[in-house]
Amino acid sequence: MSGFSINGKHINDVFPTLKLVERSTPPPNDLPIKESVVGMQGDYDFTIALFGERLFDNRELTYVFNGKETNEIMRNMNRRMLENWLLSGSYMPLYDDKEPFYYYLARCVSVTLGNDNGIAKTPYTIKFDAYPFKIKIAEENSLKWDDYDITDYYQPHIFSISGSKILKIMNIGSAGVAPKITLNAPMTIQKNNLIFNLSAGSYTVDDFRFEVGVNTFTVTGNGTIAFEWRKEVI
Repeated sequence: MSGFSINGKHINDVFPTLKLVERSTPPPNDLPIKESVVGMQGDYDFTIALFGERLFDNRELTYVFNGKETNEIMRNMNRRMLENWLLSGSYMPLYDDKEPFYYYLARCVSVTLGNDNGIAKTPYTIKFDAYPFKIKIAEENSLKWDDYDITDYYQPHIFSISGSKILKIMNIGSAGVAPKITLNAPMTIQKNNLIFNLSAGSYTVDDFRFEVGVNTFTVTGNGTIAFEWRKEVI
């Protein structure tokens, strides 16, 4: 099979006569915040200074399949079936067969039927609007060897705390992420100038993020704390 899976189905299972002939998943365009600074050559990009990382627009995914339908009625029926399947719902995971470790968060925006030019190979062009980053299917704390490739980095994610402990977590992705935090007792987390007082339970705190690179923070309390997240890459 070659193509993608979305909404619980693979396109070749639903449409076995379609053959993938073109695939385009270019990187997203960045969204710089540039200003001219007096006495400085060129423009200054304030994006990193303001947000700590570059910002990106959504990315466009395009898949072109050739069909084998020999008459217009069958071609239009296939198009309607594709539209009913793909144009329902909002953003959801799209699994590209060429990206076995990652998925896109995507929404189909168009299904276009082209002209076969008399050779019985009707092109169906399917376009998606997707979140800028690819998301790792497995969590960063996975214990399965098959969930890792040479770009990954295994590190502890569960820590026993007795008093105060300085922790270091590496985010080797391309974007900052807010991890899920699970505690079995009340604890305080201090990261830079931010302080988070958390009771026992599970939380995702928008302001507590693992930025790209090494993240150093202090946890104070008595108990166990765990972090779960998925890497995001360009």
